[in-house]
Amino acid sequence: MRKFLAVTFIIALSVFAVAAMYLSVRGDSVSFTPAVASVVDHAECTTPDISGPLSGLAQMDSQFPPTTEPGYPPSDFEPVALIRCERGENAAGGLTIDAVHLEGDVSAVVEAFRTDSHRFRDNISADCAIREIVPVGLWFVDASGNAFRPAWPSAPCGFQDAPLETLDTLHEVSRQQHPIDAISADEPGICTTSIGSLFDLTTPDDVERSVRSENTGYSPLDSPLATPVDDVGRLQVCRYNLGRESPHIRLTLTDSAELMHAAAAAPIAPPCDLIAQQVASIDLRRADGSGGTQVLAELDGCQRIRFGGYRQIPTSITELLSR
Repeated sequence: MRKFLAVTFIIALSVFAVAAMYLSVRGDSVSFTPAVASVVDHAECTTPDISGPLSGLAQMDSQFPPTTEPGYPPSDFEPVALIRCERGENAAGGLTIDAVHLEGDVSAVVEAFRTDSHRFRDNISADCAIREIVPVGLWFVDASGNAFRPAWPSAPCGFQDAPLETLDTLHEVSRQQHPIDAISADEPGICTTSIGSLFDLTTPDDVERSVRSENTGYSPLDSPLATPVDDVGRLQVCRYNLGRESPHIRLTLTDSAELMHAAAAAPIAPPCDLIAQQVASIDLRRADGSGGTQVLAELDGCQRIRFGGYRQIPTSITELLSR
């Protein structure tokens, strides 16, 4: 997958240890491994560093000190399953934090996490167009219930795709739900209090340039970890009127998937000479908190989205985001 260098350097780096052992130099990057993970006596999904961001009661980029530091898989640890922490919902519609027990080809998953990480060399200055965030809480578990949190292998502009690919082959065996008292699963969560001007007016020449670059420029769909589509979670929609907060909403799973399929198929938008007064901001996340790509939508004006460029979405999607 191509990782196009652009203007914004925002990559979630909290998953692996700062201290690293350098192993080799490959062109503009160096490879390293983080410190070996500590093993604890059980996996936990309700600590503040996991439950806060997943619940939406704290912003996803809030900095919580990890209760258990992620690290490189210990050589003597023999995992038999994984626990993935997710934002969930009980039968009464209440918000839960779920510990999801996954089984399958666990050996393939742990090997994907035992690969070298890569970063730019110290003398390289680069900005990256992608924002990738890994699962908030992920654990390997052995037959005795002991567990460790893996550090997601990095790439110079984000994270490697192999762990996600292997995780997608696992199947859910059981789910333990931890209710968040008196909070509905429909709770939209915390949004920023204001937002600036997000959309530019465009001319026919702008549109022509966008069409020409469509097959050569960066697309959010080039980053599977950052851009969930079929596996998208219930999306938070932060809404603003003239740059100030408007009532926020949380989409259902069905509506979240509808939005993502529309965004993935959306064509380049025609020229626009209207300034939107109402806009929405949606960070694309899975139930486990991974993702990171942002979709911006005009709720009036030309009713475009910004998703790897200005694109036109059906009126039904604008109506969905305006409910």
